[in-house]
Amino acid sequence: MDINDSVVLVTGANRGLGRAFAQRLLERGARKVHATARRPETVDLPGVEVLPLDIADPASVRAAAKAAPDVTLLVNNAGIQTGADLVTGSLDGVRHELETNVFGHLGMIREFAPVLARNGGGAIVNVLSAMSWFGSRVPTPTT
Repeated sequence: MDINDSVVLVTGANRGLGRAFAQRLLERGARKVHATARRPETVDLPGVEVLPLDIADPASVRAAAKAAPDVTLLVNNAGIQTGADLVTGSLDGVRHELETNVFGHLGMIREFAPVLARNGGGAIVNVLSAMSWFGSRVPTPTT
């Protein structure tokens, strides 16, 4: 996909990879970059349009799609790591991770696919950091 003149939405753009993606996209000719974060006040990158977004909240995802109807490239970068052990950890922690890292990305894809189609097509990039390659195990206390 040609980044020149594209309109990009980057999730989790307040730090790390997301911030770097947003910055490089601007540098490489994106016409507009929507930089999103659960706490939009933490996005400190000049030149981006900041939007609040919690990808684990379907209402927030719908609001972002409504606020950014011009997107031609979606960079699904937001993610969390709770450290919840799948076998012995809190089910709430496991659910929180899955809601964000799996269903959050899927919700973004489902909400933005029609946006991309209305804008003549585009691309979706799902980012998985190195942390997605490993399961984590938090040691359980021994007595």
